[in-house]
Amino acid sequence: MEKRKYPATQSEALRQGVTYYFTGKPCKHGHLSERFAQNRNCRECLRLRNRARTKQDYWLDYGDEQYKERKRQNASKYYHTRAHKRGVRQRRFFEKSSRVATKQGVVELRRVRLEAQLLSIDTGVKHEVDHIIPLIHDLVCGLDVPDNVQILTKAKNRRKAARFDQDEQSRIQMQLIKKAPPERG
Repeated sequence: MEKRKYPATQSEALRQGVTYYFTGKPCKHGHLSERFAQNRNCRECLRLRNRARTKQDYWLDYGDEQYKERKRQNASKYYHTRAHKRGVRQRRFFEKSSRVATKQGVVELRRVRLEAQLLSIDTGVKHEVDHIIPLIHDLVCGLDVPDNVQILTKAKNRRKAARFDQDEQSRIQMQLIKKAPPERG
């Protein structure tokens, strides 16, 4: 529905059974957006509030057991759909094509992943394997090799996301170049 097709008042929206109405006036925060008919809240304010909560890990422990069970059931239904299977197929294709580690590297990656699982069990805090240089990014393309992974907590990994700081990486590379190579003998 376009904004001009929404009802102009809350009472009119409630009478029509529509979720939103649009007055054409900005909310107290200056957003020119639809408002919810049930509580008069601005839709854009809600979107921004939820986005801020997501960055603060607000949703990690959200909901009671009934809510979580309902989410599990819906996830189970989605698991059997064609869309999910297509997504898994695509993800596996990209993961396989991005692997460039040697057999020894694959073993090392498995060891790092197991180490993350053990840390999760020992500490009770969920740990994940993070790619230092992201696998998918506009500026760079990282590799799935042991030198490009690190173990982070789930919260830190979500905050980092697929970010890449070029200055930080340049500094790390310069430190690696200055180190003397290990002696082989």
